[in-house]
Amino acid sequence: MFKDECVKCGYCCSKAPCQFGAWDDVRGGCRFLTENNECAKYEEIIKMPYADFSPAFGAGCCSPLFNERRRKKIESLRCQTNT
Repeated sequence: MFKDECVKCGYCCSKAPCQFGAWDDVRGGCRFLTENNECAKYEEIIKMPYADFSPAFGAGCCSPLFNERRRKKIESLRCQTNT
C-alpha cells in the first residue's frame, strides 16, 4: 500500500516547480502548491494536450527515501483508514 502511489505530500513541488510553476523563495517551493498539497493550476494544466504525462500528477513519489513529508502523509492516511 502506497509504495508507488502519489499521496499528495507536496514533496516534488517543494523541491522544484514544473514547467507551469514558479519558485517562491519565501515558502521554499512552488508558489502554486496549496496548503493541502494540491496544485492551484491543476484545472488549467489538465486541459492542455500533453498534460497526461507532464507534469506527472499522481504518478507516485520518485523520492521515497528521506522524504519526511511523504512518510508523515502516509502515517496520517493509515490512521484515517484504521479509525
